[in-house]
Amino acid sequence: MSGPTSSADQAARDDAHLQSLGIKPELKRSLGFLSNFAVAFSYISVSTGTYTLIGLGLAVGGPSFFWSWPIIIVGQLFVALNFAELASHFPVAGSIYQWSKRLSNRTLGFFTGWIYFWAGVLTVTAVAATVPLVLSSIFGFTLSAASPIPAVNNLIFWAVLTLISTTLINAFGVHLLSIINNLGVAAEIIGMLVFALILLVFFHHQPVSILTTTAGLENQPGGSFPAVFLVAMFMSLFVVYGFDTAGTFGEETVDASRHAPRGILAAILLSGAVGAVFLLAIILSFKDVAGEISSAQAFGLPIGDTIIANMGSFGNVYLAVILFAVYVCTMAIQGATTRLMFSMGRDRRMPLGAVWAHVNPRFKTPANAAVAVGVLAAIPLLLSDSPATLAIGATGLIYTSYFLCNLGVLTARTKGWPHQGAWFKLGAWGTIINVLAMVWGGAMIINFAIWNSSIFGAFGQMSYTIPASASAAASTWNFRDLTNPLLNSLTFLGGKSVSWFPPIPLFEFTLGLIIVTGAIYYFVSGRGRLDSAAAEADAATGEVAIA
Repeated sequence: MSGPTSSADQAARDDAHLQSLGIKPELKRSLGFLSNFAVAFSYISVSTGTYTLIGLGLAVGGPSFFWSWPIIIVGQLFVALNFAELASHFPVAGSIYQWSKRLSNRTLGFFTGWIYFWAGVLTVTAVAATVPLVLSSIFGFTLSAASPIPAVNNLIFWAVLTLISTTLINAFGVHLLSIINNLGVAAEIIGMLVFALILLVFFHHQPVSILTTTAGLENQPGGSFPAVFLVAMFMSLFVVYGFDTAGTFGEETVDASRHAPRGILAAILLSGAVGAVFLLAIILSFKDVAGEISSAQAFGLPIGDTIIANMGSFGNVYLAVILFAVYVCTMAIQGATTRLMFSMGRDRRMPLGAVWAHVNPRFKTPANAAVAVGVLAAIPLLLSDSPATLAIGATGLIYTSYFLCNLGVLTARTKGWPHQGAWFKLGAWGTIINVLAMVWGGAMIINFAIWNSSIFGAFGQMSYTIPASASAAASTWNFRDLTNPLLNSLTFLGGKSVSWFPPIPLFEFTLGLIIVTGAIYYFVSGRGRLDSAAAEADAATGEVAIA
């Protein structure tokens, strides 16, 4: 009778699987299931997203925005199930880039990875810029005021300092990253559930029926309930993605073909459950719903407001949990983007690919790629007055890259994939779930683009008016300014606008710019040429490995 498989034996089998896929094992394989799950959970980071974005849902859709959360979770679960099967077959750095190129063709794989890479960089920027936002709430400093370095304000100083530290952690080793990340996930889950239970038991001010209330927001100019709800969905759309990160850490996970798909599904399911309980508790804790909606419309922070209003100074403990979660979220997203850059560099599908494919011999990490992602993410901080706005375009890019990956996989399924089984398999449901993932993703991409397109009629003209107050005059905001603003409406460092720029929606502009620059690089560098030698089918899955 044979005994249980040791970690070393399993790691050797994992490395053999990588070699069968044409990949040389170089990264340190030390993550177990919990660490693999935790890095994906941290990328999603429910506490980070809900804290900063609940105001969007509340301002646009009233308490009824709550129902966008379960809808988004179910829609993204179709994508996660598809990705879980892919991660079981291909537990390699680069996740959707690798899956797309191996199951479709090198061109689709490149653009899937290229779009996802820049989306990751912009998301790192946006989340790093959230760190000083939470710090200012705790310590009371002004973001636009001079920092310890007088040449830059507090927003830039603390965001850049965050990026420097997360870059060092990502460069020094996956073990250090996993320790900090695991602590962050534990604090986030426990903190959210504890505060949710306290609010539900002791500070339950609203009936459950409030969850069906729109507060009349659909009666705003150009409004209707479907249109209002589609915009309110953006709160959840901006939060629930990144679960594929469990797959992209596959080369550093022991028993990756089993743990990576488990990590993907556990991350989205637990995020969905924790987020639903927490959002329910927050909405029911509002003492004055109309007042919270008005505060949200004036860009307030309803979660912080209601926790402080109900719990007093004890609420600062929650802000500390949020701060830790935002920091760990920055670290996890940078780690995932680093491994995508490493993977594309290893395939020479990235400018200076050999540099980014280098593995530090001491720490067994893609340190060069980690530094590059940190530097690239810092650049927008030095250019924009509102780097968080970049998350709008970045999120649309992520949904686009997910759609492209699912398209490539569906093409492979029509040709008989998977030819061999893996630990996680969808079986006869594979094609159905794949199609549902594409329908869902395509619908959400349309939702991103609706709000500045004449094709969709009056939807893009919806607006709401913030009443005059003692401190500010009345103002009117178009919903599109929250979800897909025009480029010429943005301001850059020092309050400088680009009003002279054509009125191009941010999402479409960002996507077009990335596609054009990627196409120039791809074809000028000759990456679109087919290899002269025919590729052999890899032994592990029976698929052709495209180098």
